[in-house]
Amino acid sequence: MIVTLAGHVDHGKTAVVRALTGVDTDRLAEERRRGLTIDLGFAYADIGGARIGFVDVPGHRRFIHNMVAGVARNQYALLVVAADDGVMPQTVEHLQILKLLGLRQGIVALNKIDRSEPDRVSAVRRDIQGLTSDSFLRHAEVVEVSCTDGRGIDTLRAHLQQAGEAYATTVEDRAFRLAVDRVFALRGVGVVATGTVVSGATRTDDRLAIAATGQPLRVRGLFVQDTPAERAVEGDRVALNVTGARLDDLARGDWIVAESTAGTFGHTTVELEVLGDFPRAVRHWAPVHIYAATSHSQGRIRLLDASPIEPGANAAADIILNEPAHMKVGDRLILRDQDLDRTLGGGTVIDVETPHGRRRAPDRLDRIAALRGASTDDALTALAHRDAVEADTFRNNWNLTANAMRELVQRSGLIEHGDHIVHPELANATERAVVDALAKHHETERESGGMPLESLANELGASTTITRIAIESLTESGEVRAQSGSYALAEHSAEIPQALATLFDRIEPLLDSEQPPSLGDVAKQLRTPLPALERDMRALAAIGLCQRVSPNRYFLNARLRAMADVALGLQENFTVRQFRDASGMGRNVVIEVLEHFDRKGFTYREGDARRIVGDPGQVLD
Repeated sequence: MIVTLAGHVDHGKTAVVRALTGVDTDRLAEERRRGLTIDLGFAYADIGGARIGFVDVPGHRRFIHNMVAGVARNQYALLVVAADDGVMPQTVEHLQILKLLGLRQGIVALNKIDRSEPDRVSAVRRDIQGLTSDSFLRHAEVVEVSCTDGRGIDTLRAHLQQAGEAYATTVEDRAFRLAVDRVFALRGVGVVATGTVVSGATRTDDRLAIAATGQPLRVRGLFVQDTPAERAVEGDRVALNVTGARLDDLARGDWIVAESTAGTFGHTTVELEVLGDFPRAVRHWAPVHIYAATSHSQGRIRLLDASPIEPGANAAADIILNEPAHMKVGDRLILRDQDLDRTLGGGTVIDVETPHGRRRAPDRLDRIAALRGASTDDALTALAHRDAVEADTFRNNWNLTANAMRELVQRSGLIEHGDHIVHPELANATERAVVDALAKHHETERESGGMPLESLANELGASTTITRIAIESLTESGEVRAQSGSYALAEHSAEIPQALATLFDRIEPLLDSEQPPSLGDVAKQLRTPLPALERDMRALAAIGLCQRVSPNRYFLNARLRAMADVALGLQENFTVRQFRDASGMGRNVVIEVLEHFDRKGFTYREGDARRIVGDPGQVLD
């Protein structure tokens, strides 16, 4: 268990840690000279059967960024209030930050009782109870302590022992993420990065990455709570000895993560909670400091509603970062107003997708409304009901392991279609809409061979992805057929205009050859202007009477299908020369045909050879 200290400057946080562990966490010379904690300090102790780590944070308002860097939502809070000073500004702000970051358990140490009369101690205790009444510390024990004479320290230690022995965390469904707060190098050991495990687990020899760059790392060794270990889990304070990085590749604010979850975002949408004592409403484009775990950046709040957000209110809002940062759905952010230099509030990340189009478009606002307060299960179901969801993107944004993603899809009753996930109701509705759109098109455009994918998607007002998935399902069931890049109902037969039918009757004998002539030669034989012939041949191909292999050459369907059978008869990897010898065509025509096969996904080129990767029927699609 990790205990994070909080409280006003000079209220004795460092002294409390020293009394509990015997360790002075003020490691910097300036801290010792000034008697003031400036940066994070760490101490560890075996208290009963629990190994407990302490994160000592600075209490001065000038170092609030360092205080935020020391807090993680799965830590145990130890709020320190001095009896002589009582509740002070940073007491209030620190508790607000702990609340905004999602801490759920803790205790209060009423310190320096040796300097105050009993009546004063009782008055401060009442003030503490008032301060914590609307927080996660409302039922927390308040332990009166003195680091000078030792009163109450054993009681505080016993409480922490009980909490540490009961502490437990879950690690199975989230990918590993470590928020780095210190980096150093040791002779004979190499680069060591320390921080708190925000999610997941890691072991020796695991492959990880630096989130911002994707630079691969390997875990050479690790310490958990200052003790050698083979495994670190969510909530642990860890020192990772990593290979693959130099000392200057990592710094406080970086993230070490599972390779699959690396990446940064310049935009995020949050559920914004404005503190009740913030002195003004939050307006559009307000400049803020943004703190996410140990990282700090600057940016702007972009409101999704025309009205400002009043103090004490909640609303969804976009955060635009000046520099991209690593974050996932569910992360907690602290926002501090740049002008007032005080905490404005906090935000829980509900989406990291950059909006396409207008940020206040009804469709986007509906998406955000569906995600606000939604569990991972509900979020995936809601998104899959709206459009096809790219599985890897969702898994990365929500920081899920591969196993957790598979289980999520299974228990949600959703459909996996290749790389995408679809709600069955959406899939069925889109399929019926495709059938209706094609029927309408066939009725009004009797000469058309079908509709291209993009036209169908536009007609439906749907994405090309969900439209393509619906078409593939309908094609597999035989309800729709694909031909020359267009789609039609299986029973549809295009009415061929008389002029095109007459032209095809004249052209078909010329094309009925193992090596059809070029359009230029056809135009000469028919004594037809080449531009007019090119236009008419594209129309014939659109109807499906022939296939456009290259801008200058067309094949009859049966002849091209026969060439696909020739390719099937060759060895696994065949060359242009082998296909030329087997087909009897000239080299230039062979290259045109093979490139057509490549485009259709029937063959795949690897250097000078090709291999079959698809179905021969694809050459006629």
